[in-house]
Amino acid sequence: MSAAPVDPPAPTSPPPPSPYAAPGVQGDRLRAPVGLAIALAVLFSLVIGLAAYAVYADWNMRTLMERLLADPATVSDAELDRGQRLTGLVGTIQGNALLVTGIVFIVWFHRVRTNAEVFAPGADKLALGWAIGAWFVPFANLWLPYRIAVTTWGSSTPLGTDGGYRRFPLTLVNLWWGAFALSRVLGWYGGMSYSRAQSTDAVRDAATTMLAGDVLDIAAALLAVLFVRRLTAMQHARAAQRPAVAAV
Repeated sequence: MSAAPVDPPAPTSPPPPSPYAAPGVQGDRLRAPVGLAIALAVLFSLVIGLAAYAVYADWNMRTLMERLLADPATVSDAELDRGQRLTGLVGTIQGNALLVTGIVFIVWFHRVRTNAEVFAPGADKLALGWAIGAWFVPFANLWLPYRIAVTTWGSSTPLGTDGGYRRFPLTLVNLWWGAFALSRVLGWYGGMSYSRAQSTDAVRDAATTMLAGDVLDIAAALLAVLFVRRLTAMQHARAAQRPAVAAV
């Protein structure tokens, strides 16, 4: 008995081409920011968790100082020691997490800025290196990164079905940057005040400032995730609309 003939496998259609140029392409090309965006989502989740714990530590220290001012006998040396160690430990871990997250964010920020230069050459008059350097210039780092973010956002806007640009308001960019800048200022001032505090009143006030800064850290991190996801999606959509991708 002969075996039944086996039908040849149906031809499969090739996968859709990536909107980003393959490695090794010479000239200007786009580079995918998606992987960095995923890493940032994870890192910002860690930052949010640590900031929430820092809020608890700040509130605990503030409560201890209030009790100490009201009646010193109700606060033991062991409680004060635990509160100080908790505040110091959380601050150290939180600082390290913010450092790592900041490095990855700046790498992503430079990549999307470079992609934006491919989409709209010359739209931003600042050189590409400012997407990194702007974060390290004192005082200017409260404005220059925001300016670059706004220009990159506009240059990355995908086209609509009618051939015109789709509208993506700057509300998200403004909220993210406002929360981020204010949280950095409060965090810096609160930490400096805490390290220099010489009285119970001063420690309480410093803890209150740090508490406000950590609450804003949570808001800034949440808005940063939304900003990263939206801008990454915008660039991916815009890259898919280019018939020929020159590289970065």
